[in-house]
Amino acid sequence: MTVRNYALCSTLSSFAFLACSLAAQAPRSYAGKPYQGRAQIIPGRIQAELYDTGGQAVAYNDSDPVNNGSGRLNTGDSDLDRFRQDEGVDISYTKRGLDTTYDGGSEKYGELYLGWTEPGEWVKYTVDVKASGMYKMTAHISSKNPGGQIAIAFDGIDQLGPVTLTTTEDYHRWRVANLGQVRLEKGTHVMTLSIVKGGLINVDYVKFAPVTDPPPQPKFSTRFQTVEAFEQVRRMHRGVNIIGYDPLWDNVEDARFKQRYFQLIHDGGFQTVRVALHAFGHMDAENRLDPEWLRTLDWVVKNSVANGLMAILDLHNYNDCGKDAAGCAPRLRAFWRQISERYKNAPASVLFEILNEPGRQITPELWNNELKDALAIIRQTNPTRTVIIGPASFNSIQFLDKLELPADDRNLIVTVHYYLPSAFTHQGAWWNAANKDRSGITWGADAEKHAVEEDFAGVQQWSKNQKRPILLGEFGAYDKAPMESRERYTAFVARTAESLGWAWTYWQFDSDFIVYNIDKDEWVQPIWKALVP
Repeated sequence: MTVRNYALCSTLSSFAFLACSLAAQAPRSYAGKPYQGRAQIIPGRIQAELYDTGGQAVAYNDSDPVNNGSGRLNTGDSDLDRFRQDEGVDISYTKRGLDTTYDGGSEKYGELYLGWTEPGEWVKYTVDVKASGMYKMTAHISSKNPGGQIAIAFDGIDQLGPVTLTTTEDYHRWRVANLGQVRLEKGTHVMTLSIVKGGLINVDYVKFAPVTDPPPQPKFSTRFQTVEAFEQVRRMHRGVNIIGYDPLWDNVEDARFKQRYFQLIHDGGFQTVRVALHAFGHMDAENRLDPEWLRTLDWVVKNSVANGLMAILDLHNYNDCGKDAAGCAPRLRAFWRQISERYKNAPASVLFEILNEPGRQITPELWNNELKDALAIIRQTNPTRTVIIGPASFNSIQFLDKLELPADDRNLIVTVHYYLPSAFTHQGAWWNAANKDRSGITWGADAEKHAVEEDFAGVQQWSKNQKRPILLGEFGAYDKAPMESRERYTAFVARTAESLGWAWTYWQFDSDFIVYNIDKDEWVQPIWKALVP
């Protein structure tokens, strides 16, 4: 059985609690051995599939002797299909077109993970902690069921107790979950990962990163000077959404997006990047942003500015907020309190977007209240910085008339998103129930073009009446639509927006709807030329 001593730790003083496992070393009685003779390293990722050797009741406890993934679900002859197939721990791997990030991006293919977990099961890992100190724990997990709990112990001592995981609502939808902080002593230890409650939690890895102080506030060579909102839109002109689903946010060494892409985007005819920030997963229990995440964001902002690109910092946790509006509100405010303070001296080319696509539980009425609260926080440190705000119902053009903005704040840009008709733009998109089975739908008839013009004319009339400039923050057609129609649609939407004096940011550089193929290191020529003729 697993020895989990969190009850003991919880009775200690706060100092003793943190130090609870300081002196502990790997138990001499433990008969398991590190997989292939190599202990996994902390700091770093503990890969869940690389549990120790030693078998049932020594290196792991599984409810049945069958590996339900390797050799059973996965019947191929590859190393992925057969990985540790003769052992009882259930292992599978991420697959193309099946496994995605929580917000719909593609997961990396071929990542082995533990699955089919049940309460009472556990696996052990021999780990080599390279330096004593506090470590932040995160885990790459998926879980369909709510209320699942895991525990992590070192040498039989669990400093945190059971950690409740937020459901991802599907076994193949993944997210990085914060597990808390632990104090570890340099040396060799045995880590035990236990399933406490709920089961059916898939675990790819547990990552340990040293807890560090927040990086110093970034410095910029160009001072902030107020730029009028309509002028900002003129300067923004053409843009692209970037790095919302890039692994660099969890580990810069895994980044798909490279530093040279900032110049490539600029030289490719774009003036703006919209940076999709899934920040909530990088906050601690007090809603403080992870210092390493902030360092990565600093890198993005500095490289955008250095390459002549305007940078929109877009809080992209719309799914979290749409599903739990009450839980979202304090995190949204905490995010903007930290970000607005951090970038208060950034040049005017750095813009803030309060929240991408507010919807579901965030009704138009609630959104009007939330946006005013967030804007008030921003204005404490950035009284005239340009802020971008869109209407409820996922930045829908049909909800512009329900959007209420402070009349005396003219440093605002209003954003809308456009993916109509969705039967065309989202055909074959696995996450879109209404259109996932559609294919071969074309676009370009005169009536279809006229529908875009009418839709945009309504937005333009609202803009004129309210004296607010417009950003078309997202548009595009999914990769499975016929390419000629994708090209025609993309070009028509972009040119129509430009004819009205709007700026636009295409969805997106990488992941899906792509304009740049990172794997081939080349522009997707038809889409690129449609955007930048």
